[in-house]
Amino acid sequence: MCSLSTANAKFCLDFFRELSKRKTNENIFFSPLSLAAAFGMVVLGARGSTLKQIEKVFHFSEVLSSTSQGSQYSSEKCKEAEEVHSQFQALLTAISEPGPGCSLTIANRLFGEITYPFFQQYLDSTKKFYRAELEAVNFKYTEEEAREKINFWVENETNGKIKDLFAAELIDPSTVLVLVNAIYFKGKWAAEFKKEDTKETYFQLNKNEKKTVRMMFQEGYFNMAIIDELKMKVIELPYFNNELSMFILLPEVVCEDFTGLEQLERSLTHEKLAGWTSLTKMQPLRVKVYLPQFKMEESYVLDKTLQEMGMMNVFDWGKADLSGISGKNGLVVSRAIQKSFMEVNEEGTEATGGMGLVAVPLCRPISYEFKADHPFLFFIRHNPTNTILFFGRYSSP
Repeated sequence: MCSLSTANAKFCLDFFRELSKRKTNENIFFSPLSLAAAFGMVVLGARGSTLKQIEKVFHFSEVLSSTSQGSQYSSEKCKEAEEVHSQFQALLTAISEPGPGCSLTIANRLFGEITYPFFQQYLDSTKKFYRAELEAVNFKYTEEEAREKINFWVENETNGKIKDLFAAELIDPSTVLVLVNAIYFKGKWAAEFKKEDTKETYFQLNKNEKKTVRMMFQEGYFNMAIIDELKMKVIELPYFNNELSMFILLPEVVCEDFTGLEQLERSLTHEKLAGWTSLTKMQPLRVKVYLPQFKMEESYVLDKTLQEMGMMNVFDWGKADLSGISGKNGLVVSRAIQKSFMEVNEEGTEATGGMGLVAVPLCRPISYEFKADHPFLFFIRHNPTNTILFFGRYSSP
């Protein structure tokens, strides 16, 4: 699963950079794993250049090369290609059982026009590897009914947190295939913040603007790294059973100019992120932690973003080759949308998308401060598989 987790992390940062181009200084929040799993379902039926583009954007081709010594995807090499889907099968099984104190649901589904005959082998494979099914709906004549059905499914899978994923204008009689991914996460902190310690204070948006936030506080031992070259601190806030953690990357304010976050985003790579959050870099320190309460709800129509990343064919009527899904011509992914919800409070995190102990020195050490009162990056990781479930930027309350 290491190679798939690495591919997921690389796609995560690529996707974040693409979103950042049009969302400068705005909040960003998404689930790279949910997106990758959903398009893994498309990969099962994609062929030719359509397949190669998806594999490249999601770095699936690197998973293939690492498991099959660089062999190309072809009918003769289907066993090697199946390794990606087998890894997804194992990964989705592992992360869907995070243990007491945490609840995590990842649900993917394809909704296809009822007049298209879908191959049974494809339907069997999506169920086997992704616990998902392709559901036939009547976009052509009852698009509003189909839209309501999709929205109800998403709302149900996310415990009611995501409503009306598809607006009316996003579904029309020409719609053929809709890709939907839903993810829900709720977790309690291993060490909860006390509500009586939460105070109102300011969050500095930029050099000249600030907003009032409810700032939580606790002091204790946390894994933290100080990255001198970027003037940045990285802290791990574990959830109840230590299988899941939130990592926060907090750059210092540079000359009161807030260029620290921009510098961090420009230099961010998978290798650096893995190094900064590794056990060799992070160490248990006594830290005064200040973290704002916040809610984020973000929605992205992915078609344009993924096309700009190099995945053009799958959304193009004239170029899409999804002949492994159906033998009928003209099948494309009409829409790909992700909507994510997240809430962070004293008890833990709610996102849609046994207590561990840290050895404590006998002598009282220096107490460090980690004060997230200005823009930062964060991600939630499944620690046993080293998989990023959610990634975001918090820059505005």
